[in-house]
Amino acid sequence: MEFQLKNIGMIKEANVKLDGLTVIAGENNTGKSTVGKIIFSIIKASSRYKEDLEEGKEERIFSLIEKNYFQLRRKVDYSKNIEIRKIFYPPAFIRDIKRTSLINAIDERLKILDTLKQQSLFDSIETKDASLIIESEKKLLDLKKIALTKENKTEIQKRAFQKVLISEFKGKVTNQNFDQKSSFIKGTEGENIIFDVEMSKNKVKHFHIYDELYFTDASFIETPVLLQLFESIENSKTYFEEVEKDDRILLNKRPNTTLHVKDLISKLKESVYIEDFSDFDMFFSDETTDDLVNQLFGIIKGNIKYNKKAKDFIFISANGETFNSINTATGIKSFGIIQMLVKSGFIDERSLLILDEPEVHLHPKWQIKYAELITNLVKANITVLVTSHSPYMIEALQRYSEREKITADFYLAENGNINKVDNNNSDTLSKIFEKLSEPFDVFDEMDSEKLQNG
Repeated sequence: MEFQLKNIGMIKEANVKLDGLTVIAGENNTGKSTVGKIIFSIIKASSRYKEDLEEGKEERIFSLIEKNYFQLRRKVDYSKNIEIRKIFYPPAFIRDIKRTSLINAIDERLKILDTLKQQSLFDSIETKDASLIIESEKKLLDLKKIALTKENKTEIQKRAFQKVLISEFKGKVTNQNFDQKSSFIKGTEGENIIFDVEMSKNKVKHFHIYDELYFTDASFIETPVLLQLFESIENSKTYFEEVEKDDRILLNKRPNTTLHVKDLISKLKESVYIEDFSDFDMFFSDETTDDLVNQLFGIIKGNIKYNKKAKDFIFISANGETFNSINTATGIKSFGIIQMLVKSGFIDERSLLILDEPEVHLHPKWQIKYAELITNLVKANITVLVTSHSPYMIEALQRYSEREKITADFYLAENGNINKVDNNNSDTLSKIFEKLSEPFDVFDEMDSEKLQNG
C-alpha cells in the first residue's frame, strides 16, 4: 500500500510505500516519526471502529438514563413512588443492561409501567402532569430506538480517527505555516484508492475508507524504557478508554498517555497469558517463528516476560538469574519487546510493526543484530516500517535486505519532504549517507585546523 501525506506536522509532502521493509532516514525534526504515527492512527481508526461504535452508543444511552432519572425526579417524589424510582435509577438500569441487554432491560421496565397503569397506581404520584406515564414510556422507547438504530460506519471511523489524533498529537497535526491550509492523507494500491482523509485546523473534515485495509492492527515501538514505567502507563488514560460511570471521577485524576504506548504495554502484558499455557507450542509451531524466538534468545541470552505478581517485566538469563526491568540493560529490553510480541502472536502478516529510531538505545554491534532481526521478520511476511538516523542501522538494513533478497524501500526525510531520490534506492541511500555523515566533516575540519596550527 502507498501512503501520501500533505501538510502534516513538519511534512509538506511524503510518499511512502509499505511492502516488506520500509526505511525512512533523516535528521531529527524532519517528520519521520509523524509518518509512523499517522499510519498507526489510520489503522487503529479502521480496526477499532466497531468497538468505538458500541462505546459511543453506550455512552449516549448511559447519559440519557441519567438525564431521564433527574428529569423525572423534578416531578415525582421518589420516596413515595418507589416503583418509578426503581425503573429509572441509573445504577440498577445499567446493571440490568449488563446482566441481559439494553433491549431486555427496557422491555422489563415497559412491562412494569404497563402494570402500574393497569393497576392505576399512578394516582398516588404527586404531580399535576397527568401524562407522566406517557412521558416515562416515551423516554424508554427513545432509548430503545437508539439501541436499534444502525450507526454510520464512515462517521464512526471519522470520529475514531479524530480521537486517535488527539491522543497521538494532542490534536495538533495540521501545519498552518505551509501555504496550503488543509491537510491530506491518501492510501492507494495500484489504481485503487483505499482511503482518503482531509483535515483543516486540526479537525477531520473528510474521512472515507473505500475498501478494507490490508492491515488489521499496528504496533508502534518508540522506546524500551516503557517496560520500567509499566505501572505508570497502565494507570494512565487515553481517549479510547472505555470507562465505567463510577470510575469517571478517578479517571479525571489519571495522567494522559498516547494510544500507541498504552496499546503496546497492553500487548506486552497480555503476552504472559500465552506463556502460561503448558502446551505453548500450539501458539507458534511454525519453523519461522521458532527461528525468530531462538535468534532473540541467542542475542540477549535469555527471555523477558511479564510477572503478574511483581507487576513488572522480568529478564530471566540463560543461567536462571532474574532481573527486574529497571536493572535490565536497555538494549536487552529493546530485543525483549520484539521477543514478547513474536511469542504472543501480536505481530503477523496482517499487522504492521513500526519501529521508531530503534538504534537510540543500542551499541553499534547490536544495531547490526537488530537490523538482521528486522530483515528476518520481513522474511516471515511481517511488514516493518523503520525510522532511523543511524548510518550503522541503515547500512545494515541495506546489506541484509540485499543478502536475503527481501523487498525494501528507502526514503529520505529532508526539508519537509519524504521521498525517494530519482525514485530508486541507490540514489536515495547515497543521499542519506551523505546527510548522515556530515558530522564527520566537522571532525575533518578540526583535524585540518590542527595541522595548520602545527
